[in-house]
Amino acid sequence: MKFLYFFTLLFFSISAFSQINRNADVEAHFRINGKENGMLKPGAPSTIEVWFTDKQTGETFTDFKIMHGKIMHMVLIRHDLSVFKHIHPYLDPITGRFQITINMPLADPDNYQTASTITEGGMYMVMADVEIRHVGMRMGHKMVHAMGTHSQVPLTKDNIDSSGFITKDFSFKNIDYRAKLKVVQTAGCSGNLVDFHLDLFVKNESGEYEVVMDAEEWLMAGGHSVWASEGLMHGHHMYYAHMHSNLPDYEAGLHQFVYSFHDDNIMKPGIQKVWFQIKHRGSVLTIPMTFDYKRLPEGC
Repeated sequence: MKFLYFFTLLFFSISAFSQINRNADVEAHFRINGKENGMLKPGAPSTIEVWFTDKQTGETFTDFKIMHGKIMHMVLIRHDLSVFKHIHPYLDPITGRFQITINMPLADPDNYQTASTITEGGMYMVMADVEIRHVGMRMGHKMVHAMGTHSQVPLTKDNIDSSGFITKDFSFKNIDYRAKLKVVQTAGCSGNLVDFHLDLFVKNESGEYEVVMDAEEWLMAGGHSVWASEGLMHGHHMYYAHMHSNLPDYEAGLHQFVYSFHDDNIMKPGIQKVWFQIKHRGSVLTIPMTFDYKRLPEGC
């Protein structure tokens, strides 16, 4: 059973990273406001266009599968990991081109982060994730420069208590929350299984935190998450993972979200940042956590 579990996670890990490290068959193309130079003004509406072509034939792919409720998932992360946005471009099925305008509100509630996607200067990595029918999952990425001054935000670890938990209090739409995270590693024969155990609490009318037992599914998952290592990218290797959690089995009295990833030397040891997204009371919460990662030696 342990072998099967690791094999399943390895399959999804390879699928998620084939588009970066094994992308010999597909080429991703980006334009920002109709140009290839990847520059934009922070806070100003800017259109991102993406399409994928067959490297052998030059043909543009037009047939995609829906993946977690959307045809494309796009993540934008600033180079210092201080900014994270998760949005969903729209496909023109005739041309095979995806487009989305950032820094402008859109009617789609799942694109709530387009209203203020890039508001500060700096370098941003844009990652576009799709599943091409009869080809598989692929990712394209491009560095985008937001003009203007900006300051480097230091990446500092969150405090870990004696039981191994990181605790973070935050507020969203006048609701007070508390999140507790524990990162657990299990050594395997081909890398490590990394589990993120997340507990979410909400402050009640008495001023006490109680466990959230009514989170809602968002984009066909109980929760979404992105994990990035400091530095984010070296050459053509990206230190990046996209994970999902089921909703806890509330009827069985369970309340913990569990995100898992098989790390086969994909992530870079050192300081990491992970963003968890969970929908509660009609709103999607984005919860950042920062921790130090030391990969365990292989277990075989």
